[in-house]
Amino acid sequence: MDIRFMRQDTVRAIEQYRSGRRDEALVLVEQVLRESPGDCSALNLAGAILFELGRLDEAEERLVRLVGLDPAFLQGRINLAVVQQAKGARTQAAAQFRMVTVLMPERPEAYDRLGSLLHGLGDYAGAARHLRRTVRLVPDDSDRRVMLAVSLISNGAHAEAAEILAGVLAGRPDHADARSNLAKVSLSLGRPDLAEEMLVEAAPPDGAGLTGEAADLLARARLYRRIAENARRPQCPDGLLVRAPFSVLSGYGDFAQHFVRSLMECGQPLQLAGLTGEESWRPAFADPILQAAARRLGGPLRPRLALSVLTPPLVEPIPGVPTVNYTMFEGPRIPEAFAACNRAHDLVIVPTDSSRLAWIAAGHPEDRIRVCPPGIALNPADAGASPPTVMGPRGRSVMDYRVRVLNISDFVARKNLDGLLRVWLRATRADDDAILILKVGKGGAFLAGEVRRLVEQGMHATGRRLEEAAPIALLTDRYDEQGIAGLYAMATHYFSLSHGEGWDLPITRAGCLGAGLIAPRHSAYTAYLNDEVAHLIPCGIGPALMPYSSDYYPAFHGLDWWHPDEDAAAEILSRVVRDPEGERRDASRHLRDNFTWDAAARRLLDALDGVGR
Repeated sequence: MDIRFMRQDTVRAIEQYRSGRRDEALVLVEQVLRESPGDCSALNLAGAILFELGRLDEAEERLVRLVGLDPAFLQGRINLAVVQQAKGARTQAAAQFRMVTVLMPERPEAYDRLGSLLHGLGDYAGAARHLRRTVRLVPDDSDRRVMLAVSLISNGAHAEAAEILAGVLAGRPDHADARSNLAKVSLSLGRPDLAEEMLVEAAPPDGAGLTGEAADLLARARLYRRIAENARRPQCPDGLLVRAPFSVLSGYGDFAQHFVRSLMECGQPLQLAGLTGEESWRPAFADPILQAAARRLGGPLRPRLALSVLTPPLVEPIPGVPTVNYTMFEGPRIPEAFAACNRAHDLVIVPTDSSRLAWIAAGHPEDRIRVCPPGIALNPADAGASPPTVMGPRGRSVMDYRVRVLNISDFVARKNLDGLLRVWLRATRADDDAILILKVGKGGAFLAGEVRRLVEQGMHATGRRLEEAAPIALLTDRYDEQGIAGLYAMATHYFSLSHGEGWDLPITRAGCLGAGLIAPRHSAYTAYLNDEVAHLIPCGIGPALMPYSSDYYPAFHGLDWWHPDEDAAAEILSRVVRDPEGERRDASRHLRDNFTWDAAARRLLDALDGVGR
């Protein structure tokens, strides 16, 4: 900042700011702006000080005015981008950094910041494009080359990332991030031998010096090499290798556990691998024969294929063993990273036709994809579950309400909790004998504040105050399995307004227990629900944006998802709340009769038939 041509008061304000006296500096600079509202240096300083004081709206106002007056004021644009990023307006911040790269094409720092921001937004292709420019400007900077490789990995460009990382290690053998990422991408490329070599070079021969992720990577590399060797040994029994997050609380883990139990009941020999290596999880069986089979899960076998129950970027092929991925997606078209990963695999299996169409829309070969719905069954914890004592926000027990509508969701934009809250505010009245039980996330003090912010935005969007609608019981604590079962026992209805689902375990669990179901007519819901057993909401398709924002939801960057019709949803919910018996629909028998795990296991074996033979 050239102070030679500034007003004396602005110079004094800068001196105060540099000496740490921000409040005095702000008084001086605001005085300058009252006298000269177009003083760009004063606007920039005011924006910087207000940002540091946490007054983000005021800081943004000063800096927007500045770049309007002087579009080439680079530091002002950078400061504006930082403020917008802090406010969560990351797309606007990226636009400012993009303009900085146009005005400063030879400054790698601008490309660094833009690339990092785009990566956080889920625009991995855009991030890689700008980080490539940084690498061209500073070709010997190892850290920048690793940053580029990480973006390429996120976008499924594993081979190019491996080449870059190998080049970094050739010049910098001590670069730990390059070594760890090269080991990781080597596993994704089906080269556990290279991954092991990378890791052993930086540790004692037995790998005892490795910890954390590096130790897990080495364990998996060695496990995959042993499995590849067993695949060539005729004396080993034939079977299937199943890799999944068995011990992780997730939909994929739940599917994998059920499939393993059902496959073993079909007499299928199995070997298990988890996310980090060999898996300690064991299914429980009452049958002594199956108990003995379960104890043999860790034993070596000759796998005719490796079945991963994971998102495509987490699949790690094993040399000489065909790769099959059981996976799913929640939108009309999969991301490029998913497509790039699955193109290298022998077969993709998905639970619904919706997911099959999402893969085909991204160019995946139709002859290398199969549909195999999972089973739907009562959760063992539900058998003896009783409703907990929960008081609603108006001092009345939740169980005293006639209509108790449940939603259990992670706090992510795809679950459309903002839309659900808008519909609840519009569809219900304060005197309705109904309550919404909203269980959000897996625990965390910040969640209650975030959901309350969504409620405030919903009130502003609908023009309805919370007090005018039926009450909402917000639950954000962490619950164990028995506690979650108690929440299902409370519900008379389950209501989803999600933008898309690969399957949606909570609604199928609620449906098995006899809760009335309200859901959008899209994605997985159309595979197991119809108008006879559930209330289905019409939908359109549009950009996958964050709530009340123009930013894409990062996992869906540049993609669409379904938008449930909120007018129709409000009309359906209003009818159900005011006449629950007249609007009664029961999906329990339909779900349990048509989606058994025994049938699911046999469908899976049929889909796998011929692979690896």
